[in-house]
Amino acid sequence: MFGESGWNGYPVKIGSPHFVDFGKNMEHSPDGKAYMVAHGADINDPKSRFWNASWITGDNVYLLRVTPSVENINDASKWEFYAGKDAAGNVLWTNDFSRIKPLLEWNNNMGCVTVTYNAALKKYLMCVTDGGITCAKMNTYILESDSLTGEWKLVSYMKDFGKQAYFVNIPSKYISHDGKTMWLWYSGNFATGWNGAEIKVNPPDSHYGLVMQKIQILK
Repeated sequence: MFGESGWNGYPVKIGSPHFVDFGKNMEHSPDGKAYMVAHGADINDPKSRFWNASWITGDNVYLLRVTPSVENINDASKWEFYAGKDAAGNVLWTNDFSRIKPLLEWNNNMGCVTVTYNAALKKYLMCVTDGGITCAKMNTYILESDSLTGEWKLVSYMKDFGKQAYFVNIPSKYISHDGKTMWLWYSGNFATGWNGAEIKVNPPDSHYGLVMQKIQILK
């Protein structure tokens, strides 16, 4: 949609985009706009890994937004892209895709990303899957922020979660009224063995299908 092509391994920036979950009918959008997060990579990566930018691997997270309507969402010229911050810390937005900047960067440690607004806690929660080599063990981590544009802070890093969990997300519909109990959704373990080794699931019940794990904030 934005003129990118993944042919011949060329990395894209807007890979597997997901709408930010602002609750029912986007009731908690900060400005009435629909936002999307996506993972990707840059062509000038000095330390590229196997499948550097795939359905589940990347180096960066990107942020884009649009005033929602059928016409606008299907019109690339109506989208705005996060373009970093100025010297005073003010967020910059642009309609020029070539000026897009990463919202977050972690070379060889990022991948599929989702964001949900926890209204009770007034926090954004970001789930990121680092897909490794795309079919082996995968790492998942959760970050939190008061604002979509950061600063983002690491809450929990779960190495080999699933041990192969992907498309990890926290649906707003299943967050408790106090914001402290949530359901973590994902699928996992689609490749049950590689190099002749079987995956031992962690946590229990992780499988190739919809998995729902109850999580709680204890403090």
